[in-house]
Amino acid sequence: MVLAVSSIAASSPDLTVSMVRRCLDNLSLLLLASLILFSSPGFSANARAADTKHDIGYTQLVNALGSATPNGAGVPISLVEATEGSGNYMPNPGHSEFIADSDPFFEAINFIDGSPGVASGWSSHATSVVGRRFFGNSSSFSAGANEVTVYEADDWISNVLRVANGSDPLTQNFRVQNFSWIGSLGNNNQDRKALRRFDFMIDRDNVTAVVGLGNNSLDPQPALLVHSYNAIAVGRSNGVHSSGSTLSVYGPGRTKPDIVVPITTTSAATAFTSSAATMLHEVVAGTDAANSEVMKAILLAGATKEEFPGWSRTTTQPLDAQFGAGELNVYNSYLMTQGGQTVGSTDATGVSVNTVDSYGWDYQTVSSGSDLFYNFEIPAGSTAADLSIILNWNVEVEDTAAGPAFLGMESLANLDLTLYDSSAGFLGTQIDSSVSTIDNVEHLYLTDLGPGTYTLQISTDTARDFGLAWRTSTLFDTPSADFDQDGDVDGFDFLIWQGGNGTLVGATFADGDADGDGDVDNDDRLIFNSTFGTAPVLLSVTAAVPEPATVGLGVLAAGLLSLFLRRKR
Repeated sequence: MVLAVSSIAASSPDLTVSMVRRCLDNLSLLLLASLILFSSPGFSANARAADTKHDIGYTQLVNALGSATPNGAGVPISLVEATEGSGNYMPNPGHSEFIADSDPFFEAINFIDGSPGVASGWSSHATSVVGRRFFGNSSSFSAGANEVTVYEADDWISNVLRVANGSDPLTQNFRVQNFSWIGSLGNNNQDRKALRRFDFMIDRDNVTAVVGLGNNSLDPQPALLVHSYNAIAVGRSNGVHSSGSTLSVYGPGRTKPDIVVPITTTSAATAFTSSAATMLHEVVAGTDAANSEVMKAILLAGATKEEFPGWSRTTTQPLDAQFGAGELNVYNSYLMTQGGQTVGSTDATGVSVNTVDSYGWDYQTVSSGSDLFYNFEIPAGSTAADLSIILNWNVEVEDTAAGPAFLGMESLANLDLTLYDSSAGFLGTQIDSSVSTIDNVEHLYLTDLGPGTYTLQISTDTARDFGLAWRTSTLFDTPSADFDQDGDVDGFDFLIWQGGNGTLVGATFADGDADGDGDVDNDDRLIFNSTFGTAPVLLSVTAAVPEPATVGLGVLAAGLLSLFLRRKR
């Protein structure tokens, strides 16, 4: 075994880049792993994590759910780490993020060494850059995930993917597996072999595999593991990462990343995405949403675009070449898990097509000649600020060898998305489509969609199971807090808001949803406060025109009710 380590300075004085080259035991193949480490003592890691949590919707989720916020409890997870220094790849179990004191269950993390034959010490990258953001007690979203299996990257490639001995890849009984490194085995044939095995494992074992891009925007896409079809490739929101098309090594022409996170390295961005997936897996455990295709769709459909004025897609390029589906947003993704499953209909006449909720998902199989349909309804008096839909399916890798040997060959089904305006008749006018022939993801994203009935169609050239996820951000054109529709905004309306407060998905005007976004929250209370005591002219159930008035934001329920009662008497 030959191990050579060299360090070079990154463009930022706060970063150090370690380039690790080592030979696999059974093959004369080279793994090139790149780890990005924080080295600036003057920049608070906790401050970085707090800002990122706010930016990607986690703080909003905690404010909405409080102590009921999921934390990844019971979700089996794994970390695959390239070595740092002299064979170090394990997180330090004594780090404050991993001990019992600050854990929600007062349990220390149990680290299981998946590569026991490899000499190991503590890795600062595995500990401070990746581990604490993936499953740490305060920096991650999944502090309740207290058992982590850790592999050394070379050993994982040799003895889990089994690139070296040619046998079937070992089963990985994890819901989420994190890879904050990039690499190559030295030539395209070996890289292709590893990637086929990786995609086979993801599809067979239903693993949400999250991989990082390189931190240099001038570099081409690294072969391992970014070229995977079935994994989620993660970059940074500032766009400083390897991006653009995958190369000829495996599935050329697909754009990466899939999603981005606002933090300083792709290693950390990958860890945050893995942590979000872990938290969501706790929520969807035991349902079809736990399938790898659906979880990837939920994460990508939840991503936001407003951070990127130049974000774009086309009918044949589903994702932006630099920012993918956009910036991770765990609040949006959580809402999709709560919206639940809506099953697509094969009824091509449109009579029995189901209307979906504002947030939701589906998992099923579509067959050639039996298209699936879903109706999206934008109510009168409302506008959908944005509609985000992701269709995702795994590339199928078949073992074509007889006996214990594994010889993988990939087969990619061609699924398409088409959106129609069905307001005047089923499938009346085509609005948009996503019809890439080389990707295993399709994406529709529309803004300022007016009232009407819209039908989504999924078609395919061959039978394939898929994950579908969507979110619709709808607002009333004219907000109103006259929830009981008696012609004024008073204490009874406050009681309706109070009764519905905390509803995150599926709320109606009658529940206290004043702005029409499908939830009942402080935004609706502010509309009530600003119109309290007025007598609006009612236009419809979903929209009213209030007269201007103001009331203090701190008005108490009891005070409002007493005012109302005195006035009524």
